[in-house]
Amino acid sequence: MSIDELRWFLAVAETEHVTDAAALVGTSQPTLSRAIARLERRLGTPLFDRDRHRLRLNDCGRVYRRHARRALAELDTAQDRIAALLDPAEQTLRLAFAHSLGGWLVPELLGAYQRQSPGAAFSLHQESAAGVLELLQDGSAELAVTGPRPDGAGWEWLPLREERLALAVPTGHPLAERPVVRLAELAGERFIIMREAPGLRQLTCRLFHQAGVTASVVLEAGEVATIRGMVGAGLGLAVLPVGDGLVGHLGVRLVPLAEQDACRGLGLAWRADRPASSAARRFRAFAARWAAGRGATAAADG
Repeated sequence: MSIDELRWFLAVAETEHVTDAAALVGTSQPTLSRAIARLERRLGTPLFDRDRHRLRLNDCGRVYRRHARRALAELDTAQDRIAALLDPAEQTLRLAFAHSLGGWLVPELLGAYQRQSPGAAFSLHQESAAGVLELLQDGSAELAVTGPRPDGAGWEWLPLREERLALAVPTGHPLAERPVVRLAELAGERFIIMREAPGLRQLTCRLFHQAGVTASVVLEAGEVATIRGMVGAGLGLAVLPVGDGLVGHLGVRLVPLAEQDACRGLGLAWRADRPASSAARRFRAFAARWAAGRGATAAADG
């Protein structure tokens, strides 16, 4: 199997659509379909469940994706190290970040870094909070901008800033004009929360537990943008970060929470058990100076 075919498989796994994946990797749909078929014949099992025009990874496909990512990460690391020998200033950094940070914090941080280091190059991976940690675990990314700090041993963490959380309500909701609201007032309301445990779901559950409220969860979603849309449609309320300020046009109002700890710590995470490339070391040093210069302050309410 060629390196290109590994990348093609991962593109199909990400898009779940051969035509979209072909456009993404710059090859034809028939060529990509034949490559996936050859791979499945070589392995002796389907890697995808076919559902009309979509291809969804099955159990075997998920195992193969994990190892394909790891293999490509190793090859990318080799390429990075060779590039560093030839021109250390041009080494590419593999950086992952959570979906909800892609509209504000990550561009702000990378823009500041590239103004200081114009030759810096990045390979960016945008994922859920759980997906970001998986990319760090399997070596597909060296560093990740995420929040909150990962639980468990083996993680290193550089705090960047604190981001306030607020109650997202439809603009016509009785709470929409309140200047502030306490979580203890929300018993009986219907809530929409993140599907995966790490990240925002973890924080939301902790806040409700501390407030003594058992939330009535009616929907779960995988991205903050999806939750915003559901709130705007009147399907429920949600606890959301305020950092990107993109809720006004969606019929959603963010009401500040009275709880002082209604915030999430955002930072740079990496695995302590993996050697850092020179690009990762340079970026970590810059991020520490950048955060110190900002005082790791909370994001302003959108």
